Amino acid sequence: MRSAPLATDWTTQRQITRRGVLWLGLTCDVRCKFCYDEKVALNAKAWMPPTEARAALDKFRYFYHNEFVDFMGGEPTLHPNALEIVRHAADIGLRPTMITHGMRLADMDNACAFADAGIHDFLVSIHGIGDTVREIHGRGRDNYAKQIAALDNLRELGIPFRFNVTMIKDNLTELEAIAELAGQTGARVVNFLTFNPYFEWTADPEISFQARHSEIAPHLARAIDRCTALGVEANVRYMPPCQLPGHEAHVYTGYQLPYDPHEWDYNSWYDTGHEGEPDPAWYLDASRRQQQRHHYVHVPACGDCALRQVCDGFHAQYVTRWGADEARPYDKPLIDDPTHFVKQQRKIRYTGTGEHSGGVDTKSLAATRLAVGDDSRAGVKRQRPSRS
Repeated sequence: MRSAPLATDWTTQRQITRRGVLWLGLTCDVRCKFCYDEKVALNAKAWMPPTEARAALDKFRYFYHNEFVDFMGGEPTLHPNALEIVRHAADIGLRPTMITHGMRLADMDNACAFADAGIHDFLVSIHGIGDTVREIHGRGRDNYAKQIAALDNLRELGIPFRFNVTMIKDNLTELEAIAELAGQTGARVVNFLTFNPYFEWTADPEISFQARHSEIAPHLARAIDRCTALGVEANVRYMPPCQLPGHEAHVYTGYQLPYDPHEWDYNSWYDTGHEGEPDPAWYLDASRRQQQRHHYVHVPACGDCALRQVCDGFHAQYVTRWGADEARPYDKPLIDDPTHFVKQQRKIRYTGTGEHSGGVDTKSLAATRLAVGDDSRAGVKRQRPSRS
């Protein structure tokens, strides 16, 4: 088998992420209640052709100098050429990750096929425990049991895996149990994701499953503590740090994401055309653009906060729905270092592949625009071929 875990250790050093991301298409076999893609028309869910995927991967590796890549969906393991695409990424030194619900990996033959193709690891979406998983997925049978079988297979094959969990009203009381599951199964990382009303959810003011930060925080703090006790890296995405006092080292807004090796490089993600590795000042500007792109705003209390230059604030939809009374500004001198808190966190450090020249003509790569939609999700703007 080609897949072999890379040596890892723990570090508090923060460097710019070298991870790209590619949406292979939005087709999925479950209907998670919070998923943006469920609001996308079926005829806009074509798969990215493998030739375009290979071209994108080449540009990530040789032009943007990425060393890792996440494959997104939909459910990317359903892509008819998924193994071919993974193999190409591995062959050019771009360590491939599949972000997946994991259930297809309950079949050992499927898991072995990805190992043979050179998969680096899987990021498995564990949104609950037991029946909660099926309720959130909206379709399927024995979903949680299949996920557990998949984790067993990955552990047997020696393929590393991490967890994602989107925090909504349905699963808040299970966050600690998900942390416990990570420790029991050997997951290296748990990412606790705040639901974001992006894309197709932007115009929806009342989202039934959406939880307030103050509802989430007590459960989340205990889950982070449990992860820490179990030796599992815990990350929180898209929540203002002031909502988790004492746990700020784990909290990543758009300003901190460039310093998380598990997150995506703004440079290649948006195909900006900046060859190689921009400096931290470039990423600070990119973080500001990301804040605006996804409609985050600073509420009045943020104006007095020490973190106002390196924190997204609150999503506009969130403020419209619930107001701004949860904001708790930091009464300190102004902080302009995005890593002020997160550099205190012990994170897993991966060893990348380093060399990225490959004898490729970077001028031709620069002239090639990545085939992604306006919102950088390949598949959204891609129409299925019409049947004649």
